[in-house]
Amino acid sequence: MLYLIDGYNLFHAAGFAPPKVAPRSAFDSARGRFLDWLATSPLLRSGDVDFRVIFDAQNSGTDLGSRSHRGVQITFSFRKTADDLIEEILGANSRRKEMTVISNDGRLRDAALRASCFWLGCDDFLDALTKSLPKKKPALLPPATEKPTPTNDELEELLKVFQQPRPKA
Repeated sequence: MLYLIDGYNLFHAAGFAPPKVAPRSAFDSARGRFLDWLATSPLLRSGDVDFRVIFDAQNSGTDLGSRSHRGVQITFSFRKTADDLIEEILGANSRRKEMTVISNDGRLRDAALRASCFWLGCDDFLDALTKSLPKKKPALLPPATEKPTPTNDELEELLKVFQQPRPKA
């Protein structure tokens, strides 16, 4: 299964994006941590899937091309948006039923449905990645306490209170 990932869409949804006032080097560093995180995903390590992350680079002065980062394929769109490039990939690929688009963009959701391939929103994809991680041991709960059993006198008192009519407001 090939996962076509709308890079900056998932980057933001996963919480890797630095504040907008951060220097460019902080942004590049955060993107590297994001790609490292994807590369160590048990889903990717299973060997049954490939991740191809498409990053917007439409305003870049040069074509940054494609490369691999620890098993994650990376492509920077050039003179087009990541959405445009993902749609082109969908249109050019004959094995669309083996592809899943990861994005929160409605445009890409619609394109995936038109191409008869799968689509997952970023939150659903993040949930799937988390579920593939080893489960933590559940915390031990304190021993259950038994409910107190009321005495006959207490029961009679409660019945008297609840049988009295309510005062009108």
